[in-house]
Amino acid sequence: MRQYKTWAFLNAEGKQIWGDIFSNGEVPVRSIITQPAHLEGAGDERVFIVEWTELNPEQQNAILERLSKKSGASKDVILKDIQKIGLPLRDKYTNGAGTTRLGLFI
Repeated sequence: MRQYKTWAFLNAEGKQIWGDIFSNGEVPVRSIITQPAHLEGAGDERVFIVEWTELNPEQQNAILERLSKKSGASKDVILKDIQKIGLPLRDKYTNGAGTTRLGLFI
């Protein structure tokens, strides 16, 4: 587990999609800075990468279940992709990010 926390805040649209999994609207992410990504079926977007290891098993399973139903891929295949490249969270579903790593602001 990391010494500091970094998260993205879900906006209203993000809460409609992911609010049942992230009830407080905060999603743990690797960095407060978005990065470019090419998302299959969606094109190029800015994304945060979710800090998968910070999610509890229920959250992980709910995400795998949702993505499996949407894509038709097995949960095992999706999990391997997440472990290899990360789980993107579209910037358009957020209102920004925060961190407890104060050194970033000095």
